[in-house]
Amino acid sequence: MLSVDNLWWLSGIVTIAVFLVLRKLNMAINYPIVKTLTNPVLMTIALLALLLVSFSLPYSQFASHSQLLSSLLEPAIVALALPLYQQFIHIRKNLLLIVGSCSLGIINATVVATLLSAAFDVPAQLAASVAALSVTTPITLLVTGALDGIPSLAAAMVIFIGLLGALFALLILKLVGIYNHQAQGVAVGCAFHAIGTAAALTEHPKIGAFASVAMALSALLTALIVPLLYPFLSQALL
Repeated sequence: MLSVDNLWWLSGIVTIAVFLVLRKLNMAINYPIVKTLTNPVLMTIALLALLLVSFSLPYSQFASHSQLLSSLLEPAIVALALPLYQQFIHIRKNLLLIVGSCSLGIINATVVATLLSAAFDVPAQLAASVAALSVTTPITLLVTGALDGIPSLAAAMVIFIGLLGALFALLILKLVGIYNHQAQGVAVGCAFHAIGTAAALTEHPKIGAFASVAMALSALLTALIVPLLYPFLSQALL
């Protein structure tokens, strides 16, 4: 069995290299469904998880070696400002509509999560952990902590939702007849945050730009709306 001291080869540069190779392979695929299912983020997570399980390597040790990648999460979100700047002339005309759409999306997500929690009679701490998932990871950690939820669980759910969005969001939007790039971007950015936005950027610059602004606005609006809305919903339904 591999020594824990040898975990360095599985983290940092190797993780980045695996992702870049898988992204290169994904870009070479021309079939939409296969391209969607071989999303490089999903494949990288699956491959690293397989290696950790196969060699009985502790995740805590792997995480400590990968701390640099974790610290780059917030700068990566800031980098999404570039497509936002490039498409700002289009976004400015629809800013109020985007704010309204994101607000409705956040309210809907919080209400549905609370209703499901009430229907399945889940503990209050678990219910609080799924109340603020329409937002990127750093924000959901703060909001979930303020609601006395479980931040680590909320973060895992956010990543899972983001992966679902990267895999299926644009495909489903096209299947239901939504081809407008602005509408696609707002839907992806509000519901599937950073991972979904990254996938939208590869599809079309305008989709990525609207996804970026929707993601940023959703972060701000979640921090304002959910702490006010969730206590009322929890008292009424839980």
